[in-house]
Amino acid sequence: MPTGKIKWFNQQIGAGFIRSDEGENVFFRLSALNGDDPQAIRRGQCVRFAIATNIRSLSPTAAIVKTCESWQ
Repeated sequence: MPTGKIKWFNQQIGAGFIRSDEGENVFFRLSALNGDDPQAIRRGQCVRFAIATNIRSLSPTAAIVKTCESWQ
C-alpha cells in the first residue's frame, strides 16, 4: 500500500486530501478512514491508503485510509 501524509482534512465536511510520497494529491472521504478515529486525524500525519477506481473523477480517490500507527 502506498504511504503519504495528511495534507488537509475537515471533519465537518467529511473529506480531505493526502499528499502521497510520490507527490500526488489523493482525495479521501471520512468513510475511508476504516476504523481510525476522525478526531485523531491531523495535518502531516503518516497514512497508508488504497486507491479506488472512480470513473466519474479524474483525480485519484482513496478507498481505505489507515494511520501508520494503527497499521501495525
